[in-house]
Amino acid sequence: MFQITRSRKFLLITLALALAGCGGNKPEEKSDGAKPTPEGDKGGSFKVGLVTSGPVSDNGWNAGAYKSLQTIKTELGADIQNVEAPSAGQQEENLRAYASKKFNVVIGHGAEYESLALKIEKEFPNTQFLISSGGKAGVNTTPIIYKLEDGAYLLGMLAAGTSKTGKLGAIGAMKIPPLERIFKAFELGAKAINPSITILPAVYTGSWDDAVKAGQQTKAILDQGADVILQDVDAAALGVFNAVKERNTAAKPIYALGTNSDQNAVSPDVVLASAPIYYDKTMVNLVKKVKEGNYKPSDTPIGMKDGAIGFVMNPQLASKVPADLKAKIDAATKDIAEGKLDVLKGK
Repeated sequence: MFQITRSRKFLLITLALALAGCGGNKPEEKSDGAKPTPEGDKGGSFKVGLVTSGPVSDNGWNAGAYKSLQTIKTELGADIQNVEAPSAGQQEENLRAYASKKFNVVIGHGAEYESLALKIEKEFPNTQFLISSGGKAGVNTTPIIYKLEDGAYLLGMLAAGTSKTGKLGAIGAMKIPPLERIFKAFELGAKAINPSITILPAVYTGSWDDAVKAGQQTKAILDQGADVILQDVDAAALGVFNAVKERNTAAKPIYALGTNSDQNAVSPDVVLASAPIYYDKTMVNLVKKVKEGNYKPSDTPIGMKDGAIGFVMNPQLASKVPADLKAKIDAATKDIAEGKLDVLKGK
């Protein structure tokens, strides 16, 4: 997710996720960490560049941004390019490369791009930098602050209401503020359903694409009695899902939860629900405003109320969710969407 570094080491994951419907998308331009090379300066054309730290075939964080880039092309008639930049050096190099080619908008997909954009923004006053999960607005840098906790709260409600052991687990890639907020909201949502539920301490793998490590740590969580696990590890999610699937039985059901995109179809036998980010509600709208002119950076958070965060039940496992629990989740969803419930404040 939004994030620190996502490399492209995990080819097997990429191929597996492609079968889930996302990996078939190939970048229109380079995605090897090299400098983007636009096909000349197309005069007055509106150009948008996307820099990701990992593969756009991860069926999660980066895939969502790439899908939005395609929508930007279709709906706004923009010339688009994307590039993968695993290292900090490549990230700054590619931000500069797009801006120096007079791209109107450069999207740095992850909090790691914020300091880089703020560092170079004054050199490129005619380029707007959009930073996913950033936190600080600049002269021409806009942080896209996703309230990911909105969806995580609902996942917590679902987890507590379906758990048979009374224990829940959480696994993330990096111990960073966005993930800490997600896990806190997950706990609050769970306790809204069952105040005595046990939430095991969150585990961090240190990697967004190491599925083997994610699977090992998932099994360690399951060994402690957890039977529903929230994960936010991007491409490594497949390791979590496979570990859960391996342990899942009719007598002792075990489930996982999806984040950042609708991951229900990735492992439909065990993923109860997902809390996707609707990037089209944010990136496309922001880019549209830039194209319309007179755009000013803002640091206003966006969440379920803005249509940016969702909650999607897996229809294949819908029968596993009691009707009264679904009614409570639906009511909470409505309250969050209407701004009546701030999930981290509880009101």
